[in-house]
Amino acid sequence: MISIFNFSINLLIVVCLFIYFIFTTIGFNLENIEYFLILIIVINSFNKIYIWSNFRVFIKKDLNKIFKDILFNDSFAKLSIVILSTVIPIYMLMQKDILVIDILIEKASFLLVSIFALIGFYLEFYILEVTKIDD
Repeated sequence: MISIFNFSINLLIVVCLFIYFIFTTIGFNLENIEYFLILIIVINSFNKIYIWSNFRVFIKKDLNKIFKDILFNDSFAKLSIVILSTVIPIYMLMQKDILVIDILIEKASFLLVSIFALIGFYLEFYILEVTKIDD
């Protein structure tokens, strides 16, 4: 149940980021979707904290030893997921008016944010395995 909720919320975030990118590309200014995205990203962050503290997380794919030892250990994967799917989108949504000078840069930035969120989604659901911790 929690896994389905987590998967659904992450998929919703990735889809909403792409929709937001498309709307900014065609010129719509939707502040309500920004607040909605920030809200679901924060809810998703609390959900991740709950899952990671109450379930055992390990890598389920057999990757190259160098990548497995250095880049894809459990802590690095969790940190990557938090940065890619939580920190970067929230930072970009909240600071977009200050950070972005040109509309072309804004479109490119949200494309990158969407790609990073997609990478975080892939890492969380196709690289990591979550199991219940025995009490």
